[in-house]
Amino acid sequence: MVKAEANIIINAPVEKVYGLLIDTKKLPDWMPLLIEVHDIQGQGVGEKYKWSYKFIDIKFEGINEILEQVPNKKTVTKSTAGIDSVWTWNFNQEDGGTKVDVLVEYTIPIPVLGKFAESFVVKQGSRDVKQALETLKHMLEA
Repeated sequence: MVKAEANIIINAPVEKVYGLLIDTKKLPDWMPLLIEVHDIQGQGVGEKYKWSYKFIDIKFEGINEILEQVPNKKTVTKSTAGIDSVWTWNFNQEDGGTKVDVLVEYTIPIPVLGKFAESFVVKQGSRDVKQALETLKHMLEA
């Protein structure tokens, strides 16, 4: 598995940051390359939804499931099908704002992209995670 990690401090209360991040319907608003989420079933731990993601002109589709949620502290989501991954988000109140740490562990779909693209995909994955945090920050601080 490949890992991408990033963190950011957002000048907003942890409740507001956590609330936006777990609002499944709003994921495409701040997650780069995420086209849509649909067929949302349940809420909180056990929630499942389908997603569509476009990366280097290749469309991936998959299913996410919420594995863990600790309100205002942590959420863990597992993605299967198109790109298998686990997203772990941690939230901590810091300096009047919220520090958000994200760790994404994923498997590169080599049969689809080819071995030559692996290095590019790893670099792009790290950029996308950082961009997601920057967009989240911008939305919450606006």
